Amino acid sequence: MMNWPAFALVLLVSVGVCTIPSPASSASSPDTTQAAVRDLRVGERYRGGVRIRSPFVGVTFVVPKDWHALLPAGSVVFLDSSVTTGLGTVHLLTDVTEETVRAQLSEPQSIEAGFVLHPVGSIQAEGQKFIGQYAAGDDVGVTVALLGPSRNAVIYQFVGRKTERDIYQRLADELAASTQFMNEQDGPVLRAWYERLTGMMLTPQLDSRVAPSEGSTAIHLCSDGRFIRTIRLQSVPGRAADGEDGGADHETGTWLIKVQEGKAGLILTESTGRIDQHEVLHQGDQFLLDGQAASVTVSSSCL
Repeated sequence: MMNWPAFALVLLVSVGVCTIPSPASSASSPDTTQAAVRDLRVGERYRGGVRIRSPFVGVTFVVPKDWHALLPAGSVVFLDSSVTTGLGTVHLLTDVTEETVRAQLSEPQSIEAGFVLHPVGSIQAEGQKFIGQYAAGDDVGVTVALLGPSRNAVIYQFVGRKTERDIYQRLADELAASTQFMNEQDGPVLRAWYERLTGMMLTPQLDSRVAPSEGSTAIHLCSDGRFIRTIRLQSVPGRAADGEDGGADHETGTWLIKVQEGKAGLILTESTGRIDQHEVLHQGDQFLLDGQAASVTVSSSCL
């Protein structure tokens, strides 16, 4: 049974009225069908047309037009609209099989204590796509689940009045059609890199042949998607070159990891719009940034 967080019913009743403030660096952007991929972050709000990526699940999808997506916490994304009544959710799953997903869809769907939608008919299967229908009084639910290549899956679900059933089915199908899973090789690699670098400070180690006066750089990769790059132009004996005291220049922006054919790249988009791309490697206990040895430690700037 899919249990929804306690505030789900409140959102269902007041869709388009209840909003949750997002940080200043929110991923909201004008509606566009060609929007760049944005990593899913807790507390950020995404408008229709934005393609969202879940690095830890290895899947992307596009938010439907006239809808907004929000990840309050955990692995359930909420969808709401000021145009269409009802509530949508996106369940991001790892370490699952076809049998576990089918079993989840075959159970009553608990929206809130005392509000349960019951399955109507059997689950329809179309390859790796599974469709479930649910009802309770004047309310209905439509669910579309997709299986990925790496024991991962995504489940799209819309709940609301039965008069809107066709709209919910169209929305769920639209989300399913927009879904892209990373391949079996790259998905686990992407997830591993986010686990290694999120909340950490990446510091390239200076070559012993480089004069200390040339300074050092540290890149703080925060869990909310921000990066802080500190550049100390001149090292001072007895001071750590982490940019947390005076004498360092700071650059800020957003970061993400891209993986292709098993190779990972760190993408830094500065607040000015400038984009830096760096190759990252992990060999045993050693990290390499653009071929240069680098240390990875917990960042105090991201706390």
